[in-house]
Amino acid sequence: MIYFDNASTTTIDKRVLKTYETLLSTYFANPSGNHALSRDVDRLQDKARTEILKSFNYQHGKVIFTSSATEANNLALIGLFLTYKSRGNEIIISNYEHPSVFEAAKYLEKVHNAKINYLPINNDGTYDLEVLKNLLTNNTVIVSLMAVNNEIGTVNSFHEIKEILKDYPKVFLHSDITQAVGKISLDYSLFDAFSFSAHKIHGLKGSGALVLKEKLNPTPLLYGGMQENGTRAGTSNAPTNIVLAQTIRLALSEADSNFNHVLKLATKLHELLLNESDYFVLNSTLDNPYIVNFSLINHKASVVLNALENDEIYVGTTSSCSAKLHEASRSVFALTGDEKRAHNAIRISFSSQNTLQEVETFFNTLLKIIKGAKDE
Repeated sequence: MIYFDNASTTTIDKRVLKTYETLLSTYFANPSGNHALSRDVDRLQDKARTEILKSFNYQHGKVIFTSSATEANNLALIGLFLTYKSRGNEIIISNYEHPSVFEAAKYLEKVHNAKINYLPINNDGTYDLEVLKNLLTNNTVIVSLMAVNNEIGTVNSFHEIKEILKDYPKVFLHSDITQAVGKISLDYSLFDAFSFSAHKIHGLKGSGALVLKEKLNPTPLLYGGMQENGTRAGTSNAPTNIVLAQTIRLALSEADSNFNHVLKLATKLHELLLNESDYFVLNSTLDNPYIVNFSLINHKASVVLNALENDEIYVGTTSSCSAKLHEASRSVFALTGDEKRAHNAIRISFSSQNTLQEVETFFNTLLKIIKGAKDE
């Protein structure tokens, strides 16, 4: 089996799993309780928050544990908008954001009279900052831009964005950093809030967080108890929350060595694809080796994916949140304006566990399928 869909989810790190199993069996009490067992779990959970902030070097911040990056993105956009809508009703997102940001913004537009301004991208996939300057107004309350695109892997720099926002001190800068953590170097202090999930970095599914400046108080999406300081009601998934700190620590500490390994894989795949330019066109660059996105010139991606699966080779197309709908890649379309290219995009996403041999086997199999298939 060859698994090249790590941008969708990763295998769990054995070290993380071992810690999690210990937590499940030993620290099972409800951290909201008032007895000694509960207090022990609560202390560990708070210690995990401190460790997460330390790992990100994020001073004067707080951590809200969530079930996913999707929930964290919703809490950031909807929660912050509802709390601070007296500042203005405008939100800026890019035209290739993750569906959890895109749909949260559409909800605010439909239900809460928000005005959504869409930031286009340049030919290289980065944000058009000149347009950003023109979109900003005194009514802008949130700018939400992903750090690394989940489909084409584009890396965005936020130093210049933060500089632009200095003229708008009321604006909050939020980022979905899910595809960046442990992969791409980031200065997390630039963000007022950022969201991520654990299962993209060999952690647990159902685990994520919103990290934000201590002074910010998003309106809750869930009501009931006072968990997460009243921001997220419901019994805390304490073992999952606690082990998230270890997951992040491992991902960040091993980021450099993993990057160098994955770069070799991506470089090889780029070379192979470029040598067969009659069949493939690249949609991504080597700036982020974790994601290699390319389109089939004369074949349907859905047919090729099924053929690869028959050989136990698993790859992706669009965001996993949209894959079952067989939608075109919104990111590839935003990049190229080519609907056919967007419909026939394939996303290869690596982890440190993949090998050069797997790359070569995948490409040889892909080429065999392409050359044996009929053109569209």
